[in-house]
Amino acid sequence: MQLYKNFFKLVKANKAAVIISSIIMFVYAASMIFSAPHIIDKNEASASEKNVDYKNLGVLFRDNDNSELSAGIRKLIDNYGVIEDDNTSSEESINDLLYFSISDFFIEVPEHFQEKIDAGEDISLSYSSHSQVSGKTFSFANDIDSFVNIYRSYRAMGMDAHEASEKALDMTVSEVTFGVVTEKKEAQHTNANEYATYMILNYFCFVCLWIMGMSIASAIIAANKKVVSARIEAAPVKPGRKTWAQMAGLMTCAVVLVLIYTIFSFIYAGNTDMMSKYGWVVVLNLIATTFYISGFALLISNFNLTPGTLSLICNAAGLSMSFLCGIFVPFYLMSSGVQAFAHFLPFFWSGKVLNTIYAGSGMNYTFSVGNIFASLGVQILFGLAFILISFVIKKARQGKAA
Repeated sequence: MQLYKNFFKLVKANKAAVIISSIIMFVYAASMIFSAPHIIDKNEASASEKNVDYKNLGVLFRDNDNSELSAGIRKLIDNYGVIEDDNTSSEESINDLLYFSISDFFIEVPEHFQEKIDAGEDISLSYSSHSQVSGKTFSFANDIDSFVNIYRSYRAMGMDAHEASEKALDMTVSEVTFGVVTEKKEAQHTNANEYATYMILNYFCFVCLWIMGMSIASAIIAANKKVVSARIEAAPVKPGRKTWAQMAGLMTCAVVLVLIYTIFSFIYAGNTDMMSKYGWVVVLNLIATTFYISGFALLISNFNLTPGTLSLICNAAGLSMSFLCGIFVPFYLMSSGVQAFAHFLPFFWSGKVLNTIYAGSGMNYTFSVGNIFASLGVQILFGLAFILISFVIKKARQGKAA
């Protein structure tokens, strides 16, 4: 108990870092609460266009089939926007072009596309766009798919590929219109609370790492300094109890963070779908996230790091995982290689749980209790691994000191 109390005395002695981290946490939350209604208004305003003009679309087109059907698709796209053939750019380059709106669309025709369509097989074009969930995007892709289906019908009637493609082009006319999403200004803010809560929870991994890693871990490092450590070792206390006391102190701080975010989420967005239906998932995800971050903080605190080095490690780990795991940049814009690598990082699993229960994330994960608990379990395994490695390092260092 005395070691546990001593932990918080050291935290109090290093309170400047805790205060700075807490201010950053509250400022970010306040900025999201303030900006969310304006972001929702902007999104809804863009969705209320009555008629869509495709003439301004910039389309990257890659033809791996070079058939009559793919040539027809290219002619159809050429009627709607500015088309540019691209057969060499990497997946990362294309994602950058889409993300920074240099191009609006990337469409790829797979190999043997016409052959498989003629054979009645199930095959589709590859579409990529920065605005994947917009009505404009959906309608454009839907028109191209309609052209392919009309072509398929003409081929079934016995026409050759060239004639079927020309007939399908004549038949494909876009008459898509959009209704007004909301008529009253008051109704436009209905999802603002949910969006703000989602964004605050989405950044929880980074904020938690900042607080636990840069603030709380500094208190443990202070306890490991020679002067303080000598006093503890002079007492009739086993060395292992010191580590358990530090972990207990970390978990206490984690509980406080979980309570703050849980209370805020239910008060601010308790009537939204995300919290009313899946509030229990949010809470479990917060607990799992703080657990592995506490383990990581315990791990790095084994080393006698200066405040500058500690800050460098936490920022490098937090920023890199935030970018790679879809915290700062939408995950669906990442290349397949980055998406595969992200599975080996804990932030990905925290984000996956949250993106599963928030409909507007753009990820379209299928919700199931099994998938949720699998993601939570991976986070717990990361935490256990960090704690185990921490104990091994501490024991090895104690052996060398002896």
